[in-house]
Amino acid sequence: MRSLIIALLLCVIGGTKVFAQKTTFDVSAPSVVEVGEQFRLSYTLNKQGENLQVPTLKGFDLLAGPSLSTSMSFSNINGKMEQSSQFTYTYVLEAREEGEYTIEPATVTVDGKEYKSEAVKIKVIKGSGESRGNNSGNRNNSQQREEPRGSTSIKKDDLFLKLEVSRKSLYVGESLVATLKVYSRVNLADIQWKKVPAFDGFLTEEKKIGQIRLNREEYNGKIYDQVGVLQENILFPQHAGTLKIDPYEIVCLVRQRTTGRAGSIFDDFFGEYRDVRVLCESDPVNITVKSLPETGKPLGFSGMVGTLSMATSVSTDTLRANDALTYKVVLRGNGNMKLLNAPKINFPHDFDVYDPKVTKDINGTSGTVTYEYIVIPRYAGEYKIPAIQYSYFDPKSNTYKMLKGDEYTIRVAKGNEASSSAGEAALQSFKKEDVRVLGQDIRFIKSGKSDLSPKGIQYFATMSYWLSFIIPFVLFVIGMILNRRRIKANADLVRVKSKTANKMAQKRLKAAAVAMKASNSELFYQEVLNAMWGYVSYKLNVSASELNRDNISDILTRRGTDAALIQGFIDVLDHCEYARYAPGANQSEEMDKVYKDSISIITKLDKAI
Repeated sequence: MRSLIIALLLCVIGGTKVFAQKTTFDVSAPSVVEVGEQFRLSYTLNKQGENLQVPTLKGFDLLAGPSLSTSMSFSNINGKMEQSSQFTYTYVLEAREEGEYTIEPATVTVDGKEYKSEAVKIKVIKGSGESRGNNSGNRNNSQQREEPRGSTSIKKDDLFLKLEVSRKSLYVGESLVATLKVYSRVNLADIQWKKVPAFDGFLTEEKKIGQIRLNREEYNGKIYDQVGVLQENILFPQHAGTLKIDPYEIVCLVRQRTTGRAGSIFDDFFGEYRDVRVLCESDPVNITVKSLPETGKPLGFSGMVGTLSMATSVSTDTLRANDALTYKVVLRGNGNMKLLNAPKINFPHDFDVYDPKVTKDINGTSGTVTYEYIVIPRYAGEYKIPAIQYSYFDPKSNTYKMLKGDEYTIRVAKGNEASSSAGEAALQSFKKEDVRVLGQDIRFIKSGKSDLSPKGIQYFATMSYWLSFIIPFVLFVIGMILNRRRIKANADLVRVKSKTANKMAQKRLKAAAVAMKASNSELFYQEVLNAMWGYVSYKLNVSASELNRDNISDILTRRGTDAALIQGFIDVLDHCEYARYAPGANQSEEMDKVYKDSISIITKLDKAI
């Protein structure tokens, strides 16, 4: 039994691996604080350390610390045990004077080895002169100090939009980056888009920013706790002059406390809040766009503005007739790369050239564009592919520059003539320059029987003559019959409404899709409700005054519709009516789900009915 236990222990120990962690020593602190504001300076270590040495804290008063907090976790995945630990040393500091300060790296000893943290830069500003306290505290409490309880007045300096552009003067074809940022000193709960400028005169490309992250920043001598990038676009001006970027309009939801007992420890639990809608509008921005200079502009200018390099290559310089080679042009640079035109290459006349394969690897304004030409020489000989030229405008030097590729000599041998006839072999000695067009001046002589008729034959009383009367009469009779059927079908209003139910629902859902893209939730849910109620009204021939959930449910049940499908229809109606008056936090995802569910329900009902 003892031997068995030892063997089992060895198997468990052998199958379990504990991986040693790589030692990390990190530091965190706010990048900007106000004079008199208290904040935390934290050093985090993932192993037990000793002899922590923190440099002299110039410009700050040490109020407390260091306080040590530890946490440890274990995980066992497929027999592999991993252990993670965290030791945090926290100092509470208070900013004393304005200026920019650098806290030098701290040192700590782990397993006899010394480790250093990164240096930290902190900017201290005068600010509003009010004591902000520890910035790690509850953000709602911070706002309570700034605004009276239940206040709905929000100053423009406390919440605004700002459109930042990387440059305000540039050439046609150059690019600039327009970044929309929100600055908030209040409790920002949600953001709803209302109006996005059309960027008239620009080609636009929106950069994906993912999830909006709110950080702490200083602007005009004030600290904003919630600063984030809402949208970022790359703009390419298309003509010279002064182009105006119209303002953005965004509705911000600000959460404010309405009731509660000031100073009570239960305030955070039993206080009531309300969301105040604030319309924020950015300032318009004017961009000066200059025309490209005409002096030194080369013929066949490509339109590229920026920096560019070019490389050319061929897959082979020796091949047989009717074999293919690849001619490749690679353009690398920074600028309006997505608007590049394919280079013009003067291939020999005896080459068959196909449209190039274009490969673009572009991130923003920089990247690579590759053109691959498939070329097939048809006849033997020695040919030259001349060096290509590609021009671009360099805005840094305000000059046009010309790129030049390499010249290539292609040697083409005769193709495989084993299966060619003597006439085909003889054609190998000719080129396209020698024989341009053949066989168009001599027509082939027809052989065999031909349908010939004497000239001037009489048309009266022939088969064609009588058919010219009979066919129109038959068509007229058929048209009368079809018209009578159409009139009879249109008289049946129930049938007409049933046929148009799908068209009506599709029209309403298209309007809902437009409202969803515009983030207009109220109009979206109204259009979905109109589509659902209108469909069943038309399809089941129920008047609008008789439309209700019980009536529709009874009619669909009598028609043998599945109970789950009926319940799904009612659930969509309930969700739309509830969302119109109590919208959720993530409206875009909710609207997308309701839109897909409504299409699915209508499609299934149409099949069932």
